[in-house]
Amino acid sequence: MNMKKYLAFFTALAFAAACNAPKQAASSNEADLYKTWRLVEVQGQAVDTTKLQRPAEFTFDKTEQRISGSAGCNNIFGKFTVAADKLTFSPLAATKMACQDMSVESKFLSITDKVNNWKVTEGFLVLSQDGTALAKFIAK
Repeated sequence: MNMKKYLAFFTALAFAAACNAPKQAASSNEADLYKTWRLVEVQGQAVDTTKLQRPAEFTFDKTEQRISGSAGCNNIFGKFTVAADKLTFSPLAATKMACQDMSVESKFLSITDKVNNWKVTEGFLVLSQDGTALAKFIAK
């Protein structure tokens, strides 16, 4: 009889542990950073892609330690530094085109000097400042 109680207890314990297991751990593995990422959220607001001239997406180049891509209207480029979960950008340069709606681009460019952390979690890259999410991307 005691054996059945132990078996029932450990079975229940195993199910409880499985239910509480994280789906995918956050990663600060640098290899996860070096790809092309499409902006899906900035300053807590979803990106309305219908307002963009072209997709807001960025590529992190490991060899050159450069970021390049589009902020939705203009091309952007610059340098970045990464160490573990820390990430900083040098001042980014951009072309000077004018588009009908530049709100997403303006918001994104306004946060780049605030970013100091990054993580990849559940397939998303999250750029943050002291743990507060500033922008969210999905791998292209």
